[in-house]
Amino acid sequence: MIELINFRDKDEFYLLMYKWCSKEFIYEWFEQRKLSYDEIYRKYRNKLLSRKEKLYIIYYNNKPIGYTQIYKYENSKNVYEYDLFIGEEEYLNKGIGELLVKYINKYIYDNNKVEAIILRPFKRNVRAIKCYLKCGFKIIDEYMGTDTVGKGEEYVVLEYRKDR
Repeated sequence: MIELINFRDKDEFYLLMYKWCSKEFIYEWFEQRKLSYDEIYRKYRNKLLSRKEKLYIIYYNNKPIGYTQIYKYENSKNVYEYDLFIGEEEYLNKGIGELLVKYINKYIYDNNKVEAIILRPFKRNVRAIKCYLKCGFKIIDEYMGTDTVGKGEEYVVLEYRKDR
């Protein structure tokens, strides 16, 4: 069973993010460097307070296993985007990523007026891209951008439309 629990301004949520974002298999794709607890606290507290993104801890069978943040795509009215990761190694490579992507897509469509969902992973994140394609996303573009530390990075733009 999958459940999205609103990220709260509580130590337990910041500690989970710190634990997960300290793992190389997460920060390689998510922050591009290991962040200190204070950096995690400031970053995610600011996100909570700004209310531009909806932040969630992902629970699988009542255990916190990951994180997602959902937001409108580039100030679009009806196009959404999200980021997610599974932070617990024992839940990787078991098909749970596909379940999460499908669940989050449905969650977004059930709770918003949605035209499409866009994801923008690094092009080299082949495992994530394969998962998104299995879940009905289509590659619609590629571009060169910068990651969170300012390094040049190739991105793939994927689109999901419920009506396809």
